[in-house]
Amino acid sequence: MTAKSNTIRQNAKTTTRLALVEAALQEFMKKGFDAPSLDAICARAGYTRGAFYVHFKNRDELVAAAVEHVLERFLDEIIAQDDPGEDIDKTVIRFVDLALLQPAGGGSGVGMRFHQTLEACARSENVRKAFVQNLAEAIRRVSAAARTGQGAGRIRNDIDPDEIARILVALAIGALVATEVQLPLDVEVTSNAALRLLLADR
Repeated sequence: MTAKSNTIRQNAKTTTRLALVEAALQEFMKKGFDAPSLDAICARAGYTRGAFYVHFKNRDELVAAAVEHVLERFLDEIIAQDDPGEDIDKTVIRFVDLALLQPAGGGSGVGMRFHQTLEACARSENVRKAFVQNLAEAIRRVSAAARTGQGAGRIRNDIDPDEIARILVALAIGALVATEVQLPLDVEVTSNAALRLLLADR
């Protein structure tokens, strides 16, 4: 097999896997993680169960891949993997806009109910690991943005950037929960208050 045919084959596999994950996400957002059948997901993607089992051992692996995919996409919209040089305030504002202020399931936000993700984490070690891995990546990226902000004199230098990142990610999780349970919370006011605690005096 030539290098070109290997590339074509790999691209086809990647396309199939992504189509299955995207179809699963659409089904999960409408019906939750449990209700959609594998047949419904495969039909939506335009592939057979045989194609499904080429990429995933079971439904659990598909759920983990779907959670990982949506969180990676969400992270990339907040702060790109290869461009962590934004000020931390812009990162927080973007998070508020994408995750909390846009209608549930619409726009560029998380796109799935947060409690569904937590339920899936409780049932599946694979899903939990994927979720924790994405939170760790969020902390890494926010920490890089905080470090950049400290270097520019915008962010307080007396707090470790990793701790800033952990605090902000924990606050983000709390804000998602508060939004879902409809706790009265002005997320813009809360995010601005958090920023005032972190921004350096001018």
